[in-house]
Amino acid sequence: MKPLYKYLIVFAALMAGYLLFGAGAWLTPEKAVQRHVRETLDKGDMDSDQPRAVLPCLMQTRMDNFTDAIILNQAYVMRIEGFRTGVLSVPRWWAPMLPYEVLRAGVDGQEMQIRHYARYWHGNTFLTRYLLVFYDYVDIRLLLYIVSTLLMLWCGVSLWRRQGWQTSVAVMFGLAVCYAFVMQFSMQFAPVLIIALAGMIAVSRGCNAMMTAFVVGSLTCYFDLLTAPLLTLGALLVVQAAMSTEEKVWRGWWNTCRTALLWAVGYGGTWVTKWVIATVFTAENVIVDGIENTLGRTSGLEDFTRWDALTNNIELLPWKYIAPLLALLVVLALVRFNAKGWRKALQILPIAALPWVWYLFAANHSYWHNWFTFRAQAATVSAMLLALAQMVDWNKLRLYRKR
Repeated sequence: MKPLYKYLIVFAALMAGYLLFGAGAWLTPEKAVQRHVRETLDKGDMDSDQPRAVLPCLMQTRMDNFTDAIILNQAYVMRIEGFRTGVLSVPRWWAPMLPYEVLRAGVDGQEMQIRHYARYWHGNTFLTRYLLVFYDYVDIRLLLYIVSTLLMLWCGVSLWRRQGWQTSVAVMFGLAVCYAFVMQFSMQFAPVLIIALAGMIAVSRGCNAMMTAFVVGSLTCYFDLLTAPLLTLGALLVVQAAMSTEEKVWRGWWNTCRTALLWAVGYGGTWVTKWVIATVFTAENVIVDGIENTLGRTSGLEDFTRWDALTNNIELLPWKYIAPLLALLVVLALVRFNAKGWRKALQILPIAALPWVWYLFAANHSYWHNWFTFRAQAATVSAMLLALAQMVDWNKLRLYRKR
């Protein structure tokens, strides 16, 4: 493990970068931002709460315009109460209406109550405000799609060239069956997908997995609003385990645990740091608010159990496509068994359970928001496929051999 001071330096640089990023967003041209929000509303892009993309019959394809409208709201009114409040407390209009109705009412000049949302960093709001200088939200959706698609292509090719087609196909299939295409069109969802892809690309190209996990965990906290944070960890761990040359299973598990721990430190440390900074520099006790909401998300069980939270997410996976592929790999392993692959398979397989551990931990949030939290299981599917693929002797399956 790298010396502790190197992680402290990186962490301090990240915190400084986050604050500067927020400050820069506050300083962006106000008129351009507000004009593009109005144009977005005029186009009707926000005139629904949770529309369904491409496959309207499926719950899994629901878009989160509810939260995207809040993000646009925050971007629009960021400067309403001054610099420090805008960057640290992130004000927004509030009324007992749906978020897109609140946004339209505020833009139309109605008197609105102001509320703060200080426990998150809101990197997605700051990024949106930068983009609103040049584009309305319809154009931003297309930009997110272009960027994430290019990253998916880069990730797939990079994994194929450096680790083989099995790893590339397993990772891309995991993303596909978790409806990653829905994530590509939303500022609420896209950051997690983009960060996960960037993390996999970095590790596949030889970057230190533990430092990458530390940075990825921090970036996930900064840009994400609890959509599917474990996707960024699980995807990275799958690639790390696939590339491992470790012969001893317990050493592979140890490497996975260390990397996961550093992701957790980056993620949790970034969140707690925001609570402390906001509490010190604003009139709000964000530390208490953060702790109360964390307890509510993890232990606020109502008429359901933690097991219900887990099964609610598992049931949203399209098992009619996943199960046949898993069965095919089992058959291939029986026909062309790779006796040397069991060690790596055992190193990879436990990663599949990480999203399920998260659902049990954050049970309240995972139960009520399963229609987007289920996407963390892209790592589950990829890990299961890749573990089984290790048990197949692919050389013996070739139809044509060089003579």
